[in-house]
Amino acid sequence: MEILFTKAQITAIEEEASSNLAFYLDTRVISGEATEISILTISEKHQLIFTEGNTHTGFRHLKDRHAQFSYEHYWQKTPDGYRLDAPSKFHPGMMPIIDYVKIADTIFLPENKNVTKNNHPDQFDKYSGTYSYQSGPDEKYHLLTYKDTRIVHTLFPDKKRHNRKSRVKLGRGVVTTSFKFPEGHNDLVLPYTDSSGKTAYSILIRRYFPQEIEHRFIQKHDNTGEPTDLFLIYESQLSGFERFDHEDTNYFQHGDISEYEQLISEIDQIYKQGKWAMND
Repeated sequence: MEILFTKAQITAIEEEASSNLAFYLDTRVISGEATEISILTISEKHQLIFTEGNTHTGFRHLKDRHAQFSYEHYWQKTPDGYRLDAPSKFHPGMMPIIDYVKIADTIFLPENKNVTKNNHPDQFDKYSGTYSYQSGPDEKYHLLTYKDTRIVHTLFPDKKRHNRKSRVKLGRGVVTTSFKFPEGHNDLVLPYTDSSGKTAYSILIRRYFPQEIEHRFIQKHDNTGEPTDLFLIYESQLSGFERFDHEDTNYFQHGDISEYEQLISEIDQIYKQGKWAMND
């Protein structure tokens, strides 16, 4: 169930914006005591109000759902179970609280008001227009504001041109690294979660420093999220004490690891078919 702003909350947001416009205008307000109706910024040109929001509305919603590097996953109920949704993503170079505001300010025009493709005209006003990021090509975006207000509900790209391609029907989690002592090995783990949020598979990169060897595995996890089966997919020599660095974690977190994902999909199909040996 969506948790949207109530009429009382909308009134409170508008009154705060009106009373303290100079405080919020074209700035970024950071507070450790922010609530979902706290104002983060008000755009300079059209005075659009960006609130802290929650997972369903406001800045947190549009950032969690449409920011390039969000770790939130959205699952849709289907007759066969669940499938991973793929909401459109912003350009990876954009800074959310800066560039998203610029886009909204650009397309919030009377001539861009979209009355033909607004699924909830009783709740929101919809604006559809184009914006060029860093002199790149024009891209189409949609802005939804609460009905007859300048309070932003959400903002998102029309197309999925910036979405990361995935070969596995699971959600990519957050990379972690750890060092085991006295065993002397450094681990990098990237989990893939199912619709319940539990880890179903993971990529494990383990560097054994005494032996100067690196092993790469696909791990299958049980219903509690614990690893059960391990598949060695790669082995290489190390050169000395090479611990994982930022470049390593960034690659597995955001890079193209489609080859690993393809292996996860193939292993998953084998399990679903009841074949427990890789060469069956």
